[in-house]
Amino acid sequence: MNLPMEDMRAGSFPNLTLPLFEDIKKVFKNETGRVFIYPSSGTGAWEAAMTNVLSPGDKVLMSRFGQFSHLWVDMAERLGFEVDVIDCEWGTGVPLELYAEKLRADKAHRIK
Repeated sequence: MNLPMEDMRAGSFPNLTLPLFEDIKKVFKNETGRVFIYPSSGTGAWEAAMTNVLSPGDKVLMSRFGQFSHLWVDMAERLGFEVDVIDCEWGTGVPLELYAEKLRADKAHRIK
């Protein structure tokens, strides 16, 4: 168990990781999909997802009903989005009827 960590910048590193691209397809039972590695934490992937489809000042509708959604709202606010938050009792889930009501009321279609 006590082995040195593999150097991700070493010339031999692709030999270790490239076979995983095909193996992961087997895990997910997907023969035609494309596998890629995102070089960050899950939070980095969240930020990339948000910043690649939204811009500061964009209005978004989010609900906060647990720790995960709380962190999404926090990140959206820090990225400069105009966040309309529906606060719910934690553990209850997405309030679809409130989402529908808010989206119907958005006559200017500002909510992304």
